Parts: sequence; structure tokens; C-alpha cells
Amino acid sequence: MEDSYKKVSMVDQIAIAVSSPKNYKHLTKLKTGRIIGFLVIISFLLTFIEFGINAIVFIAKVGGFENLALNKIPAFTYEDGKLDMADDMQLAVGDAIIYVDTTKDRISLSDIKEDGMYIAMGKENLVLGIISNGKPTEYMSYGLSLLFPFGFNNEMLAGYAPLFYIYIIMMYIITMIAKTAKTMIFALFLSLLGRMVSNAVHLEISYGKILAICIYAVTLPMMLASVNVTLGYIISPSILIVINSFIAFTFINRGLMSHMDKSIPPNGAN
Repeated sequence: MEDSYKKVSMVDQIAIAVSSPKNYKHLTKLKTGRIIGFLVIISFLLTFIEFGINAIVFIAKVGGFENLALNKIPAFTYEDGKLDMADDMQLAVGDAIIYVDTTKDRISLSDIKEDGMYIAMGKENLVLGIISNGKPTEYMSYGLSLLFPFGFNNEMLAGYAPLFYIYIIMMYIITMIAKTAKTMIFALFLSLLGRMVSNAVHLEISYGKILAICIYAVTLPMMLASVNVTLGYIISPSILIVINSFIAFTFINRGLMSHMDKSIPPNGAN
């Protein structure tokens, strides 16, 4: 009977985690390494939903970084301390907007009217910041001479294609690590509530199993949150927090109760 639990695949774990909390009892019998592996795979999937899909769509849309540099971005040169571009430009890259206006020697976010996260450039400077509710907040400002001391143009930008893709990979890894940490923190917080519930109903269960239940229980809420981000927040984040909290608490409660219910057969995990 114990061997049947060893045959639970990663796909089985995901399927049970998001749809069958009554069978969490069978997942908590898995070795710690397999539960950690599940957490890593879920973090990979969450990162792909939130970051990977947008990155792939952007790269496909522009035809690759080299094509972006040579054909999508207006012809430009930076020399003699001045940036000259054939046309002004607004280019959305993920959540940020690259904004170039060479009619101004030194640009500021107060020159831009629409809300957003900006990388803005004038003839002589670059500004990083955000505009929220019409109020600009500048985080950093650089002279272009510091960034391009030897000049710059489209061809030179295209030569940075390998670095761009390395940057994408590094950002994926960093985002994945952040997702793992966020999921674990969420599960740790809920595990304290799970411990309180188990004590209240006099359920004899180890804290390790409670934490495992919480890791599985937050899987669906974390997925819903990532999909919502990718779709442009079609559901208000505040409303989704309420929905996800309800789902997590319900799944944890059912997962805990599964350790009291002897009527669920081991093959119920299939």
C-alpha cells in the first residue's frame, strides 16, 4: 500500500493540489524531497505564466532583439553628447515603457502625461521612474554621456542581443526564486493557522504535514493570481485576495480533515 504513494507523479501532485484537497493525506506521505521538488516546479510554472509568456510574446512580436534594434526602433545615433532619433518613440517592454523625445535636451517625467513605469530619454539624459495618478516620481537620472561614452547607434544596440537574452534568463531565474519565497512565506503563515485548527479539533498531526498541506493548498490561489497578472488584472487584486484566501482556507481545512477521515481509500488519489 505504501508503494502506491511512491508512484504519485508530479502531474498527480499538481492535479490533487488544485482540485482534490480531500486527498492531501496521501501527498503528505511523500518524502520531503518530493514536496520541495513540487514547490520548485510550481514556482517555475508561476514564473512562466507571469513572466515567460509575456517575454515570449514580446520577442515574437518584435521578431527578435536584433530585428527590434535594426528595424523596429527608429534610426538613432548618440554622438557629440547628443541623442538624435528619426522619430520619437514609445515602446512597451513588459510593465515598462521606453519613451524617447529628442525635441527636449533634458527630459523629465513631468513632460509625460500618461501613467506608467518609464525609461525616458531626451537628447542628453535618461530618467527612470513612475507616474501614478498623474504624479511623477523619478528614481534615477543619468546623463547619456555616462551610458554611451563612445557613442551609440542601432547597429551597436543589435550587438547586445546575446546580453539581452542572458538578461531574460537571469530575470526568469530571479523571478522564480522570488516566487518560491513568496509561496513558501504564504504557506508558512497559513501553517500557523492550520496548527491552531488542528489543536482546536484535537487532530494529531505533525507540523511538517501541516506545512505540506499548506504548500499544496496555496497552489491554486497562486496560479489564479499569476493568470490575473498576465491577463492585465481582469479581476481587481483586492477582490482576488478575498477569493484566494477563501480557497486556501477551504483547502487547508479539508486537507486537515482528510487526516481524520478513514473512509477515503488510497486509490482516491488517482
